[in-house]
Amino acid sequence: MPEPAEVVVAVRATAVIEPSRWLRRPVRLIRYDAIRTSGQLDFDERLPQVMYRGQPADFATVSDAVHAHCPEVGPGLWIDQAGRVVDGPTRTNPDPPKSRGVPRKYGVSTRVADARAISAWRLGGGAAGLSLGLVLIAGPMGKGFGGFLGALCVLIGLAAFAGLARSKRK
Repeated sequence: MPEPAEVVVAVRATAVIEPSRWLRRPVRLIRYDAIRTSGQLDFDERLPQVMYRGQPADFATVSDAVHAHCPEVGPGLWIDQAGRVVDGPTRTNPDPPKSRGVPRKYGVSTRVADARAISAWRLGGGAAGLSLGLVLIAGPMGKGFGGFLGALCVLIGLAAFAGLARSKRK
């Protein structure tokens, strides 16, 4: 069992935006800070090693609370072992680590699919598949591989039209 000075009292998540490794597009990365019972403040900790105490429900509570109280960029609130918000130091890491952090998206996507756009794509895809299929079947290669490919295109076009009719009924 760890000594009392090594027990973690609270954890917080700090979010930063950095370029990704390969594509160099901006990615939100999370790093974790921990306060120990001795008052020591540790930066760049791994959340599972710090807060996991043997029960999966314990870790899930802390992990959900830490990520819920972390802003899009910057340090979040301090969370104790029960998932409650507690007071802690406001100091951040003066020397950011070279390690990357854990990529994690912020919030939940609020994008809603446009029904008219979906219908337009189904209509266009169905018409293109059906017409391409009929051309391939009726063309000079209609008896060989072209006929098979044409039949496949006709089936895909009909499936797109069927999906369009089903979505209109809803």
